[in-house]
Amino acid sequence: MIKRIIEPSELSKFKTIVESVSRIVVTCHKKADGDAIGSSLALCLILRKLGKNATVIIPDQLPDSLCFVAKGIDYVTFNRSEVMAGNIIRNTQLIISLDYNSFGRVDRMKPCLEESTVPKVLIDHHLNPDKVFDVVISHPEISSTSELVYRLADEAGWLHCIDKQVASCIFVGIMTDTGNLAFSSSYPEVYHVMSKLMEYGIDKPYLYKMAMDTVPLNSLLLQSYALLNKMTVIDDKYALIILDRSDLEKYGYKTGDTERLVNRPLSVKDVFWSTFMREDPDCIKVSMRSEGSLAVDELCTRYFNGGGHKHAAAGEFYGTMQDAVELYYKIVEQVKNEEHNKNEN
Repeated sequence: MIKRIIEPSELSKFKTIVESVSRIVVTCHKKADGDAIGSSLALCLILRKLGKNATVIIPDQLPDSLCFVAKGIDYVTFNRSEVMAGNIIRNTQLIISLDYNSFGRVDRMKPCLEESTVPKVLIDHHLNPDKVFDVVISHPEISSTSELVYRLADEAGWLHCIDKQVASCIFVGIMTDTGNLAFSSSYPEVYHVMSKLMEYGIDKPYLYKMAMDTVPLNSLLLQSYALLNKMTVIDDKYALIILDRSDLEKYGYKTGDTERLVNRPLSVKDVFWSTFMREDPDCIKVSMRSEGSLAVDELCTRYFNGGGHKHAAAGEFYGTMQDAVELYYKIVEQVKNEEHNKNEN
């Protein structure tokens, strides 16, 4: 049996609100990853089976690599259908936010959500949620928001609403957010959840192949170029990959093409901290991965307006790539000094 973790009062409030409305909007963060879209679609399908008129609205285009998750499931892309999406939000009776802790992460959809006076529910696994939600189901200790959706269905008595399609969405979300259970999954119950999902007859080899082992050709070429030409390894321990606008344009970059690139340097012996910086139109996107005791969520929170989990975090830098790199090297020196002091003690 899977342990009940959701605060009973929050669960009760959530169920009461769901039971009292018919129109529900489910949202996730911009540049959706597997967990964001997997958890959103799964919850939407569950709500529909409960007889609700539920709609998933994502802020921007879903990466090609994740379109397979949404196959056969309708959803609305805000920046492609802004008028329609805005009308749906204005006429909804409940807004549910999945896999993000602040409306700052939904891009141009932010004003619509902030202006709405309907109840707002947060279901998430990131630290420090904003205090704008009427119901908060937040568990940073859990692998993914997708796992949290499964636990929510279990504790709410909605497991009868899960079928193969819903289970597949949840499975992809957990698999992608843990690197196929390589991180954020060092507790037994996540494996119990995965086992339960397998019981719905999901096609695990297909889901793994599509989510973890399939990329467009231009993505493969871009990542190969990045590793060969744009990666620096410092003291055999710290890896930095930089891609500027010219690099991205050369390989016809699309959202999702650099997915998991930041993880690759960790396969090198002795490298325990990997950082990837990508020059987006409005900022320098920073992603970090680590192993051992280094908490990259603290680094991303302190220096890059971000956060995440101990070994997987991200943020944004507002300035030039040169400035971002200079800041990175200052942080490296700080980490070196902390390592030195720790070894001396």
